Amino acid sequence: MNRDESSSGTTGGRIESLDELRTYVQIVETGSLAAAGRVLGITPNAVSRRLGALETRLGRRLIHRTTRRLSVTDEGLRFHERCQTVLETLAAAERELEGSDDLRGTLRIGIHPDMVCPNLMAALGELLDNEPGLDVQLSVDSRFLEPIRAGLDLAVYIGRPPSSSLVSVPLGRLVWTLAAAPRYVEAHGRPRTPKQLAAHQCLRLRRDQSESSWRLRRGSGPLQRFPVGGRFETTDGRALAQALYAGLGIGVRLRSEIDAAVKAGTLVHVLRAWEWASTPVFALMPAGRSKLPRMRAVLEVLRQATHSLSG
Repeated sequence: MNRDESSSGTTGGRIESLDELRTYVQIVETGSLAAAGRVLGITPNAVSRRLGALETRLGRRLIHRTTRRLSVTDEGLRFHERCQTVLETLAAAERELEGSDDLRGTLRIGIHPDMVCPNLMAALGELLDNEPGLDVQLSVDSRFLEPIRAGLDLAVYIGRPPSSSLVSVPLGRLVWTLAAAPRYVEAHGRPRTPKQLAAHQCLRLRRDQSESSWRLRRGSGPLQRFPVGGRFETTDGRALAQALYAGLGIGVRLRSEIDAAVKAGTLVHVLRAWEWASTPVFALMPAGRSKLPRMRAVLEVLRQATHSLSG
């Protein structure tokens, strides 16, 4: 019988081998026993036996399993983070012995659509050209993808991140301004002061409830809240951008995007002296990931992209 196909003994609550940790990490990151088996080159039954032996030794349920799906318990998520740290520390030690600083492996990144820009793609392309051993998987979603649950090495968070066990690395700040399509301005004019936004069609992003006001500042002055009018709102940022360019009203976009669109003639500035509150951007990752060479490299790429988006 193959060593990988046999079940391990269950002695004393200690981890029998690094294979168990690698197997558990792959189950969490791929989302299924079969997928983990394909990555590791063993059968789903062998994966299941390793997981069962690990849970028995630890005396804890790490993953709830049904015929349709797996769900990681809270204890399982914390254990997964520790397993990643152990395996990454071991990999770093092996690289030191090999004397290699090459960037190798797959880097899985979660990012908001607003962060996807030509400068980011160009920088990632240059990184891949220089590092033939590196692969990049980019998951683009308007919702924040929690790194551990989504099987990511790193996720970009726009705003102030909530308190968690994840390591947060600041990438910069995004600056947002107001604009409208020329056809909207021709039909409705432009507000001369923020107070006049209440009489205009303002394109609003709906979250838990409708936006009834926008917070703006002039230069380095304090943020002020102004009521906004409008009959169009959406839960999707991409739809909001399409509505802006289609002339449905006044919208908020990144300053760099608006400046480029104004040059192209597809948008015009609105209340140019006023800005939306700038937004901090962070990279969030499990503990220990920031020390990996490939993580340091992609963090620099993301910092450059954030700076370019700020205009």
